[in-house]
Amino acid sequence: MSMSFRITHAARLLALATMMIAGLSGCISMKSYVDPALPKAGKGDLVVAPEPKPVQVLFEFRSKGAANAAATSQIRPRVVAVAAESGLFKEIASAGDAPSGGVLKVMIDNVAITDNAAAKGFGTGLTFGLVGSMVTDGYVCTMTYTRDGKATETTVKHAMHSTIGNKAGPEGLTPMTPADAVNVIMDQLIWNGLKELSSKGAFE
Repeated sequence: MSMSFRITHAARLLALATMMIAGLSGCISMKSYVDPALPKAGKGDLVVAPEPKPVQVLFEFRSKGAANAAATSQIRPRVVAVAAESGLFKEIASAGDAPSGGVLKVMIDNVAITDNAAAKGFGTGLTFGLVGSMVTDGYVCTMTYTRDGKATETTVKHAMHSTIGNKAGPEGLTPMTPADAVNVIMDQLIWNGLKELSSKGAFE
């Protein structure tokens, strides 16, 4: 099972519709698109302190507000990798170690945006893909950095659009597999969150 089917509400519904169709009409296409509203960010956009401190990274993924342990385990390495690549921190402490510098807490919540996504997914199945559907998943990233008793917080939002069957995707966006789209969105959320925290002087 792909990561996207395990962590996104809309993708699970689309997967169900796809399984219903598979035995009747063969292969029905499914594509995902990364929403372009959130600007791309990278290492060059960050404000790095002259003397970076160690950091402990705490991460949790939620689905509609409920903790999702499987998704947390899958995505955490990506979060840690971006933090390490950013250059904002001297080192990344292990989860079990007592923090000797700061603590970066990251929480990403996957929320359904499309109304009645289940009905749309089943509608596609009943028409054998001749009438397609598009659903949108929202992602809200809350990132907090705490050091020496001072906490700085920011919130970043993103979205993924997914189509199934005979449905055109958003104009001008590149189609991806759901798993690839989720990975891009996770990385963009973390980079933008770090950018906003660094612009607020959180790491100085």
